Amino acid sequence: IYNYDAVQDVELSLQVGDTVHILEMYEGWYRGYTLRNKAKKGIFPETYIHLKEAIVKDRGQHETVIPSELPLGQELTSTLREWAVIWHKLYVTNKTTQFRHVQQLTYSLIEWRSQILSGTLPKDELAELKKKVTAKIDYGNRILGLDLVVRDDNGNILDPDETSTISLFKAHETASKRIDERIQEEKSLQQSLDLRGQPIFNSTHTYSLYVNFKNFVCNIGEDAELLMSLYDPDLSKFISENYLVRWGSNGMPKEIEKLNNLQAVFT
Repeated sequence: IYNYDAVQDVELSLQVGDTVHILEMYEGWYRGYTLRNKAKKGIFPETYIHLKEAIVKDRGQHETVIPSELPLGQELTSTLREWAVIWHKLYVTNKTTQFRHVQQLTYSLIEWRSQILSGTLPKDELAELKKKVTAKIDYGNRILGLDLVVRDDNGNILDPDETSTISLFKAHETASKRIDERIQEEKSLQQSLDLRGQPIFNSTHTYSLYVNFKNFVCNIGEDAELLMSLYDPDLSKFISENYLVRWGSNGMPKEIEKLNNLQAVFT
């Protein structure tokens, strides 16, 4: 979870996101190796590592470490890491539109990943979320020019060693067609151009906030004016007109006829 630069030969350098196999633990230190370089073993502080449950399968000379989390959680993690590198390149090359598009996709996956890893979702909700996640991953991979992941109807990745070539081909065709349809939907939403060449009018949602002012408790002892307006924290400024209430020193509205009838709508 933090970068660690080795100072001595016995230490192991770590980068954020590295998967580390721990061999020994001793007084606040771990000894092990990263999966990207199994030949280099060394020690590092335990506070730099977040522990995850895993299953170690020993197949003769080959040892496999499998995280004991849901396969979808593992796929989400690897997808986010892959997209992060591309996202950085889009920023550097100043491709603003695509950068923001990938950003929206990434934020959605991060939010869904936290829901899945929480382990609190009911089975039916988890199945529904799984469909949304896999569809979003496949869509993102297509627009970024990455490989298409072939899945079954439940969103599980097909194993090429256990699936026939014809089945793989049909599943690939179906997935590719579904993603193309999704891309066309996205384009039609973004490019609502009139056939006559009229200007594009982007549809915007309008929200209204209804305020029914009941009481103001503050022992000022003098007449006061209470102002209410909408504030945008991103812009750090007020974005609406003020709604003014004149409050008397007796703890009642100055216009007594407006008692229980102080209302406003911000749009």
